[in-house]
Amino acid sequence: SVTIPNSVTTIGERVFEGCKNLTSITIPNSVTTIGDRAFYNCSSLPSVTIPNSVTRISNKMFQSCKKLTSITIPNSVTTIGDYAFGYCGSLPSITIPNSVTDIGNEAFYYCSGLPSITIPNSVTTIGDYAFAGCDGLTSIIIGNNVTTIGHSAFAGCSGLPSITIPNSVTTIGSYAFRWCSALKDFYCYAESVPATGYYIFSNVKQLSSATLHVPEASIQEYASEEPWNEFGQIVAIDESNGIERLASEESRTTAVYDLSGRRVANPRKGIYVIGGRKTLVK
Repeated sequence: SVTIPNSVTTIGERVFEGCKNLTSITIPNSVTTIGDRAFYNCSSLPSVTIPNSVTRISNKMFQSCKKLTSITIPNSVTTIGDYAFGYCGSLPSITIPNSVTDIGNEAFYYCSGLPSITIPNSVTTIGDYAFAGCDGLTSIIIGNNVTTIGHSAFAGCSGLPSITIPNSVTTIGSYAFRWCSALKDFYCYAESVPATGYYIFSNVKQLSSATLHVPEASIQEYASEEPWNEFGQIVAIDESNGIERLASEESRTTAVYDLSGRRVANPRKGIYVIGGRKTLVK
């Protein structure tokens, strides 16, 4: 057990690194800075309350704190650094405050105990591998101001049945949703198809049975571009009331496109996009 005195303003780098018997720590409001790896591998530490005088969760600050089950992040924090909570596999929940604007690379890497995560509207960037290996996740909410989803950001989140991407997203990094094997529905509200890296849905074996939900006006644009055209079907989101709906029967019988997005008047044998669905014409 450690109580840091009120005269302390800075906890330096690696100060408590590897203190495997540390089970309790009290950090006063006088502390404004906590250095990188300050509590790295404090594998018996069950809980920490960060005072509202701190503005940054530093790199690897709590990495490998394997028994950490409770963490309080105040509204003063604007950045969650690289590897900040990596391998905190016992963490059952975490609240990211609205003050946070950046989530660093591998910030929650292999936090396999997290069942859900809400990324607030204040966040603009989700770092590389930020939630990779969080195979306990069954729900994520991504805030409406996120513009960039990093490389492998949600790779290995094998329990996620549904993912929703807001209209603000312009870039999705390579392998972002690799091994998201439970994926059945992917909602992308971006009217312009986001720029993507390589193989963002790599190893999603049931992708051909999954459904992509996009704005109605953008269906053909998505249907003509990889990897979006690999979904089993593409359907429209009615943005006037937020209710998702299938393309109409009329459009399925009259609007026919090839996989390059070109309209086809008299389709021959092959696979076409008809009313937002990939359809085999025999």
